[in-house]
Amino acid sequence: MVYKKQLRGAAQYAQGTSREAEVMEASPYRLIQILMEALMGRLAATKGAIERKDALAKTQAGNRAHSIITELRTSLDYEKGEEVAITLNSLYDYMGRRLVQGMAAENPAMIEEVINLMKPVKEGWDGIKDEAERILTVDK
Repeated sequence: MVYKKQLRGAAQYAQGTSREAEVMEASPYRLIQILMEALMGRLAATKGAIERKDALAKTQAGNRAHSIITELRTSLDYEKGEEVAITLNSLYDYMGRRLVQGMAAENPAMIEEVINLMKPVKEGWDGIKDEAERILTVDK
């Protein structure tokens, strides 16, 4: 497992939504999955706001997306997966910088690049559910 069991900010991303109760009961695996789902939604909202020329929505969605990327970075567990954690950290760093650049340039293609970088990470995470849950059960 490449992410730490405790996610400090996961609850804040679901606060005031229908997911709030789910987050409180979620496994560490599911918390990361929820963050990734929220990130994909915020990235899409950022891209859409840029296309609509809605500066406020762009800023709100983009800042939220950047915060989620930061949460994913700070949640990496280098003790359990040093090589993968280092790679993900570099990817998340690039994604965060590219997101900020895309927002500043009001360039939806840059945001789409971040979405396309995140898709395989999320798909990979979604695909390891059974293994991740097994590892978490052993770690308890």
